[in-house]
Amino acid sequence: MRLESIREIKAQLAGPRAREVGAPLRGIALGARPVDGGEYRLAVRVQDRAAMRGPLIGRIEAAARGEVEVRYVGRIVKRDAPFFQARRRPLIIGASVSHFKVTAGTLGAFLRTAGDELHLLSNNHVLADENRGEAGDAILQPGTADGGSDPQDEVASLSRIVELTEGRPNSVDAALARVKVEVDPETLVEVGALASGELAPSDAIEVQKLGRTTGRTSGRVTAFELDGVEVAYDAFPTLRFDDQIEIEGAGPGPFSQGGDSGSLIFSADGRQAVGLLFAGGEENGADVTYANPIGAVLEAFGAQLVTR
Repeated sequence: MRLESIREIKAQLAGPRAREVGAPLRGIALGARPVDGGEYRLAVRVQDRAAMRGPLIGRIEAAARGEVEVRYVGRIVKRDAPFFQARRRPLIIGASVSHFKVTAGTLGAFLRTAGDELHLLSNNHVLADENRGEAGDAILQPGTADGGSDPQDEVASLSRIVELTEGRPNSVDAALARVKVEVDPETLVEVGALASGELAPSDAIEVQKLGRTTGRTSGRVTAFELDGVEVAYDAFPTLRFDDQIEIEGAGPGPFSQGGDSGSLIFSADGRQAVGLLFAGGEENGADVTYANPIGAVLEAFGAQLVTR
């Protein structure tokens, strides 16, 4: 199936004709699954087990003429909290970091905004405590769960967030903090230097990340442009995210675990930024990780990645 056909089916299922297939698609996310030869299948990611037994899946399969990949991924939650858990000066990509009231997440990358100010990037739920943080709040490295304390380990101050919202689909879970200490903005430990440019999710296959909990891991993009991803948070029952990336681990262990939130996902071959990790499946669902496209993150802040 062509990618454009996938997009047309998604629009049909979520648009005015959605009632024909029994929508709304509560607990079901739809996206594109790359297959051989530049073709695609409709990725159907089921988050509610009851939906697997209902008639809706069959109707979706019929709409896509059977060219689907259905997977039960279970309830999706934000990624909460050993080299990367230690105190790191200069600051490095992959290090433990957090708002002073949050446990710990991961420092994803360094950005420059208008005025050439240097910021560190991670998730809203890591740096801004799910919208509850205020501009100027202390950001610690390592994060509080790894022994960081205020003011001894303050390395940045919360500067900008993209608010998480309940009333409409979210596109990113992201926040910036203005850096106050020396940084190494380009090094990917044991990998090389972060390359310039961003890689579109549709062009990414094999990827890697450096995270506070699981360190360096490898995976593959198994779906993109995934709409209807429902993620559980502490301050909200669930929030919907559209246009997301799904990654499956390619090694013996999971691609990510709690505490890896905020990790930068980059292409394995060219080391170009692909996405910002923010959530993953719980136990009894598929071992999958979800990320915001890095282009959407940069656009939200009007910023550029610092690369070699």
